[in-house]
Amino acid sequence: MAKQIVSIKIPFRTMSTLTLKRALRLYEKIKKGQCTAYFSIEGRMLPLNNLPETLSLLSQIHRKEVLLVIEGENAEHLYRQIKGSIQIARENARENPGLYRQNG
Repeated sequence: MAKQIVSIKIPFRTMSTLTLKRALRLYEKIKKGQCTAYFSIEGRMLPLNNLPETLSLLSQIHRKEVLLVIEGENAEHLYRQIKGSIQIARENARENPGLYRQNG
């Protein structure tokens, strides 16, 4: 199978935001999918191979969404999984806004 490269915008500062729990799930999916992933922020590429460092850098970002670039043989499949997870989070946020309200 050929190497694939895909990208997806991850909600970051909305009701369906990237929480620590969601970040860990994302990291696990990428590792299980045997793909390499990067967050592209303001022209910089932050590899997702060192999760604590990446989360620390992401906590300093003040954007509504961040571009996630995925490369590997299963990148397209992983893209569909992540896109589905984002859609479910958005639907949950709309149906139960009190559960997903951000403080501050």
